[in-house]
Amino acid sequence: MMKRLTTIGLFAVAAGVLSGCGVRGDLDRPPPIFSSPPNEEARQPVASAVEVDAAPERAEDEAYYNGLGGEIPKADPEAEIGETGLDEVSPD
Repeated sequence: MMKRLTTIGLFAVAAGVLSGCGVRGDLDRPPPIFSSPPNEEARQPVASAVEVDAAPERAEDEAYYNGLGGEIPKADPEAEIGETGLDEVSPD
């Protein structure tokens, strides 16, 4: 029992000592390794909202294509969703 308390005490002291280590104050970001450092304009924080481009308008009957040129099927909003086969499943 005494050995366990000593071990816990040593870990607590080590955690307290190590928590005081480190650089204090504002930290400077190091320059990039593989490129030139950013200019002054890039370092300024952005204070305004960024406008995002919306998806292009498409006609209702226009087809959608994936990156390989295949057509992406659209969901039929009037189709009935069949939930008859969704019974309880037991973990076997």
